[in-house]
Amino acid sequence: MLFPLSIFAQPQAQVPSDSTVQVSSFLQPNEGAETGKLVGFFSPAVKNTALIATDIGFWTTTFVFLDEPVQNFSQRYRSTVTEHVAGAVEPLGRQKYLMPAAGVALASGLIFKDEKLQKAGMVSIGSILVNAAATSTLKRAFGRHRPDVATENDRFDGPFRNSDHTSFPSSHTSTAFTVATSIATVYREHKLVPPIAYGVATLVGISRVHDNVHWATDVMKGAAVGYLSAKGVNYLYELADQKLKNRRQKLLMTPNLGPENAGFSATLIF
Repeated sequence: MLFPLSIFAQPQAQVPSDSTVQVSSFLQPNEGAETGKLVGFFSPAVKNTALIATDIGFWTTTFVFLDEPVQNFSQRYRSTVTEHVAGAVEPLGRQKYLMPAAGVALASGLIFKDEKLQKAGMVSIGSILVNAAATSTLKRAFGRHRPDVATENDRFDGPFRNSDHTSFPSSHTSTAFTVATSIATVYREHKLVPPIAYGVATLVGISRVHDNVHWATDVMKGAAVGYLSAKGVNYLYELADQKLKNRRQKLLMTPNLGPENAGFSATLIF
């Protein structure tokens, strides 16, 4: 759509008299270049669609065949060691810890003029807020019973009942994957950063199954929600950043953190 609009926006006085030549040129572009652009445009969409389809298929399989066996296995083999590991990683999925950490990263990036650290902090803050809204909405919509109160994994109260059951999806897992995806996306050129970030987030999800407060499918969907939240916010960040650079403008963000809430103020310089 953008290419025809750019043609339409040109002043009419600039249109050459020999319109036949122009039409011929327009109808016969460089096929190799146009094909490359088309592939480049659709590749992210195709990749994301494939990931979503794979996630849905894997989730359905786990829900039908593996949810309850995995839960039974995790409870059968709990030990002192696993208790300590789960207790150590569980705080890494709490918003009240990760939001201030993201604010510190953003403030440090602004102070030391580190654009990557600034971006990591900003994307993390935005992603945590988006993820919190999405996760909370899904919890209320499904009303799933936790494994410590139900022996079957198919207990859902549904969206039209005021349910106290909020197992699906796992908020700890979605928050952990939100921050992990934000960091892994910003520092993707560092080979060790993505696997470490996603590895820690995965441990958070496993700890929720271990503690018998979530089903495996709760964790899986929490990971998907967190991943998509961070990718969406990162896309919007890069889009806004590119537009500001094209217009020679700059957006400065300052975090405002409190014990019960968090946010940020923005200053546009032009």
